[in-house]
Amino acid sequence: MRAVQKITVINKGGYVFNYSVQWLGSDGRWVTSTWNSGNYPVAQSVTTPPLETIGVPADALAVTVYGHAVLGSSGQGTPFVGYAANDQIATYEAVGTTIIGFAINLIE
Repeated sequence: MRAVQKITVINKGGYVFNYSVQWLGSDGRWVTSTWNSGNYPVAQSVTTPPLETIGVPADALAVTVYGHAVLGSSGQGTPFVGYAANDQIATYEAVGTTIIGFAINLIE
């Protein structure tokens, strides 16, 4: 699993989009950050601050985004990444429409 310090999501879907960060804790439960990207339109991207500054612990088992197509679907990004203080950025694309084909996919 690739380890990163920040996450970027490019909105390539047919909707206004926003996302938060989720991580899998050592207790096996998903935790969602209070940080949120805010709504942004197609053809734009937003990058998180360093994950440790928004609550992701060093022992997180997996990290991903939880994105929302405004007035539509929501879901996790796949595949998951790991966390490390290493200046690396994972880039996801949000694709599809508010209902059909909605997905958030890791591209790099």
